[in-house]
Amino acid sequence: MENPIKQLFVNFILNRCSPAEIKQVEELVKNGGHELEWRTALEETEQEFANSEHADLVINERELFKRINYSIGTSVPSRQKLWGWLTAAASIILIAGVGLWLMRSEVRVPHAMEAKSSSVQARKDTTHKWIKLPDGSSVQLNYDSYLEYADSFEGKALREVRLIGEAYFDIKHDAKHPFVIHTGKIKTTVLGTAFNISAYQASKAVTVTVTRGKVKVEDEDRTLAILTPDQQLAWSARLPEPVKAKVNAEVVLEWKKQDLIMDDITLMEAAQMITERYGVKVRFNNEKVKTCRFTAAFLNRNDINQVLNVVADITGARLTLENNIVTIEGPGC
Repeated sequence: MENPIKQLFVNFILNRCSPAEIKQVEELVKNGGHELEWRTALEETEQEFANSEHADLVINERELFKRINYSIGTSVPSRQKLWGWLTAAASIILIAGVGLWLMRSEVRVPHAMEAKSSSVQARKDTTHKWIKLPDGSSVQLNYDSYLEYADSFEGKALREVRLIGEAYFDIKHDAKHPFVIHTGKIKTTVLGTAFNISAYQASKAVTVTVTRGKVKVEDEDRTLAILTPDQQLAWSARLPEPVKAKVNAEVVLEWKKQDLIMDDITLMEAAQMITERYGVKVRFNNEKVKTCRFTAAFLNRNDINQVLNVVADITGARLTLENNIVTIEGPGC
C-alpha cells in the first residue's frame, strides 16, 4: 500500500510540494519518527531516475545538505546524523526550497539540464499515484501510467503535460493559460474541469471522458470534438473517424474509487470521507479541531488505521478507533 508520508517526502525531495505540503513536511520533520519514510523516499527517487532516460543520475544526499548548509554557515554532519540535523534545520530547508541535487560521477549536473528536466511518475508501476501540479491542479494516475510535466508553468502561455497510461485530471481554472494534455497524436485542451484520459497505447487509441466542465480534443490537423459532462470521445488509429458517445462517467472512473484523496480539506470533511469509505462513525471532542486543513493521498486501498495515523501525524490531532467509532481530539489549528 502506498505510504502518504513517504510520497510527501518524495515530492519534497523533487521540489514538487505546494506551500501547504511544505508546511506538512516541516511539521513531520520537526516531530521526528519518520526516518524510515525519508530513507524510502530517497531510494524511490533514485529508482525513478534509474528507470528513466536519465539512468546515470543519482541523488547525492550529502551534497544536498551541503547546499542547504551553505545558507546557514554550519558544518555538515556525518551520514548517521543527517536526519537529526535535518530536524534542527527544517525551516532553513523549507525556506531555501532546495529540491533535488543531481550528481553524475560526483560532478554536478549543469544548470541548463536541471531547468529542462521534467517530472516523471509511476513508470512501469502496478500502483496508483497522485500528483499535485505546480498550478494546484491534481492528477490521479492509474496503474502502469506516468505523467511528464514541467517543474513550473510560470512564464508559459500553456500549461502542458504528456500522459502515457490512464489518469484523472482535476484542473484549476485559468482562462489565460489553457491546460493541454498530449497523448500521442491527440491533444486535449481545457480551461478548468475534471476528466479522465485513457491512453496506454497513445499511438493506437485514446479515450477522453469528461465529468465536469468542457474540453476540446484535437489531432494534428483538426478539432475532433468538444466534450461536456458524461460525454466521451474514443479515437483509434484503425478507424476513419473518432466515436463520440454519451456515457456514465462514474462507471468509467471506477478504477479511482479505491483511492482516498484528501486535497486541502478540513478534518470535518475528512471525517465524512472516512465514514463513507470505512463505515465507521466519527466523533469530535473539540469543535476547533474540525477546521484544521491538510492534504493527503491514500492510494491502493489503505487500511483505516494507516489513514488515521497519517492524518494524526499531519494535523497534530489525536485519532483513535474503538468499537467502530473514530474519536478526534486536539487543540485545534
